[in-house]
Amino acid sequence: MNTVLSLNTRTGVWAKTFEWLVLSALPLGLLAWLKPWLMAAWQGIFTVWSLLLDLSVSPRLNAQDSAIEWTALADSAFAPSNTTLAWSLSGIAALWLLSAFFSDRFRPLRTTLRALCLIHLSACLFFIWRPASFPYSISKHLQALMDMGYGFMWVIPPLLALGWGLLKMPLYQKLLAPCLVMAYFALMLPHKLILQAWLLEHLSILFMPVLFLCFGSLLDLWIFVALYAWLASLVPAQAMASGRADT
Repeated sequence: MNTVLSLNTRTGVWAKTFEWLVLSALPLGLLAWLKPWLMAAWQGIFTVWSLLLDLSVSPRLNAQDSAIEWTALADSAFAPSNTTLAWSLSGIAALWLLSAFFSDRFRPLRTTLRALCLIHLSACLFFIWRPASFPYSISKHLQALMDMGYGFMWVIPPLLALGWGLLKMPLYQKLLAPCLVMAYFALMLPHKLILQAWLLEHLSILFMPVLFLCFGSLLDLWIFVALYAWLASLVPAQAMASGRADT
């Protein structure tokens, strides 16, 4: 009896592992196949919005049509002025003091706001003491965010297959969900970069650390968690129970 149960357990584990591999490999294969068209679409989105918003960024595809490159910008023109530094320090102090009046109910919000204040304060202090030594440019910032965003899209199918793929539902739904989530990120990522480019050019590169650390890959992860929670809320309770029972 124990031998039969052990054999059934091993068979179930191998079946789930094979299913995870299939649910991961098919969307990833589609993403790899569509990469040249995806890069071309992103380059078109960047170009159109750069013209409409009168931005200095100039995106172009590389020779292999496998990546987008940005021309180097004269970032000294976007360095923070003394007025910008003064307003930033005043805003940090005001926000820090204001968050002290939050009740315990809003403690997560207070913690988040104060973390943003500390990050932005460190940037202000850096530009006060060594403004000429800032090593990053807007073009490098956009390049890094795009590379990390595209890399995060490769993580989406395996992550969804670990949770979404275990639920009792038709196979086409298990494959459709990661494709739709990747499609959302394919549309969201270039617009997020355009928004950050616009903010950096119209404010200054003083805000680059906050945008990079809090509204880069961390924001992508938050959005992914929110989308997964939304998808899970659409699943019938019977499918959720069956998925937990199988595991």
